[in-house]
This record gives sequence, C-alpha cells and structure tokens, in this order.
Amino acid sequence: MFYKTFILGLFLASAVSLPAAPVKSPQQIQEEIDQAQRDFEIAEKMFIPWYTGPLITGSAKNVQKGRINLQPYLTFKTSYGIYNNNRKYVSTPSEFSVNPFLLFQAGITNWLDFTLVPQGTFNFFQGDSGGGFNDLNIVLGFQLVNETPYIPSVRLLYTEVIPTGTYDRLLSPLDASGSGVFKSVMGLNMGKTLWWFPVHPMRLRLATNVQIPTDKARVYGLNSYGGGTDTNCTVKVGSTFNLDVGYELSLTQKWVFALDFVYTLSGKAYLYGGYPGTSGAGRLFQIGYPSSDNFSLAPAIEYNFGDSGGFIGGVWFSVAGRNSSSYVSGLLSYTQLF
Repeated sequence: MFYKTFILGLFLASAVSLPAAPVKSPQQIQEEIDQAQRDFEIAEKMFIPWYTGPLITGSAKNVQKGRINLQPYLTFKTSYGIYNNNRKYVSTPSEFSVNPFLLFQAGITNWLDFTLVPQGTFNFFQGDSGGGFNDLNIVLGFQLVNETPYIPSVRLLYTEVIPTGTYDRLLSPLDASGSGVFKSVMGLNMGKTLWWFPVHPMRLRLATNVQIPTDKARVYGLNSYGGGTDTNCTVKVGSTFNLDVGYELSLTQKWVFALDFVYTLSGKAYLYGGYPGTSGAGRLFQIGYPSSDNFSLAPAIEYNFGDSGGFIGGVWFSVAGRNSSSYVSGLLSYTQLF
C-alpha cells in the first residue's frame, strides 16, 4: 500500500510541475493547417532528379561496380576567327570540323572505374578536307568521397593521353589530329545536388585538371606545329590547365537546363632542337605556338528517359581569349547505363 501511495504521489507532483501547454488561437491553428497543406502539395511534386549532362564538366561519381556507361558524342564546330595576343578578336576564313567520339566507362570496384575515349576529327577548309584518329584518352577514376546531404562527392582522376593521332609527315595541315607526345593528366571533380527549390533541384559540378606532357615531339615534314617538307626537329610542348563549372536545373524530372563555364590555359610549344625547315622564299619556318587561354560557355537542354539514360544537346562557344580560336560548336550526346 505504501508503494502504491508513493508512486501516486510522484505522478501527481510531476503533473502539477508540468508547464501548461500554450493555448492556440483559432487563427494560429488555421495557419498551421494551411502550412501543412502547402508542405504536402510540395512533397507530392518532388521527385528524384535525373541528369544526363552537363556537356563539358566531368562527373564527380564513378560508375558502380559491375556496370557500364556508354555515351557517344557528335560535335560540329566552326572556327571563324582568333583572339590575338592583345585579346582582340580578328576575323579569319571559316574552318569546319566534325568530331565524333565515344565515352566508354566501366565500374571495376566500389571505388575505382575505367574510362576509354576513342575519337576522330574531320576538317574542312575552302574546298579541302582532312582528318584522322585523335590521341586516345585512358582514364582511371578514384571515388574519394560519396555524396551525403551535406558533403559533395569527390572524384580523383588520372588520365594518360596516348599519341595515336597523326601529327607529322602531313600532306595538309587539315590532316593534323594528334600531338605526338604522351601526356599525364591529374584531375579533381566535385559534385553536389541542391534542394534550395524543392520542386526544381539543382546540381553543381566543379572539374579541374592539369595536363603535363611527359616527353617531346619528334617531328618530320609538315606537322601539327608547322614546318614544311624538309623539317626535322624536336618540339617542346607546354602544359595545360582546365577549370570547368557545370550547372544543371531540373525543370521537370525529365527536362533539365544545363550550363557550363569553361576556362583553358595552355603553355607554349616551341622548337627544342633540330632543323625547322625553310619556306619557298628561303625563310626558316616558325615552329610551335605561343601560350594561350580561352573562356567559353556551353548551354544545353537534357531529356532523360529515366535514371539510366537520356539525351543532351546544346552549343559551345568562345567568349574571350588570347592567342586562341574563336568558335561555335553544336553538340549532341546520348548516355546509357547498363
């Protein structure tokens, strides 16, 4: 009996000490009901976003172990001018090119994937044409961090560029499709999906890399760096730095607007040794090219069939630069995850 009385006393004492719940007015109750209804309507419209792009900025996520992603691209490019050393635009006769390539990506482990990028270029200028197979990119992707609600995904990439393209003994400058040197590329990609607008989620990407030639180009005859039939020399090729920012906005789950901001800074290529060759007037050829940079934009529209496939199409055009091309490109791509 004493035990029951003691427990009852504790209960009554705690009940007396509890603060009374605030009394809500009918207006406050109605506001809470209205807010709950709005939240419910937003939740009904929310979806898991599907993304195919953007066009240029690389992914911050590896392909899952045991899966394969295929993404063919087709690019049509028109170069119609240059930005000179003073960053002034100078018009030049238009040169056209077509660049088909395939991105083949396979998941090896939970943290490693492999990418192969074969491609070719076909050039057209004032009735002449040329082209060939380009240098081959082989990429290893290392997933350092997986995305969480508060942390972006982070991916480290190592690329080896194999000089499979044609670069010397050319019949025409339009046949140049390679650099003649092996290059090692170290890159870091980051990506994050943002829900600032619940029914229009966004994804941001940041990709940066440094490309360093690991040897020199030994060239004969007309080549990617200039010269003529009697050229016999070695060319030192400079490093390249790239910084890309990609933005995607979900208009609906299937339709997405994408935009890339692309900056490239390239070191000069110059005669390292040997004989540069002479022109018909007996003057020595100038071999190589100066350091350069270029800033460009690439807006696009995506249509996604599901979370594993979709189309993306857009334009990529230069905005400013120094010792670089002024151009506009049309790009079309389809991606499918198996």
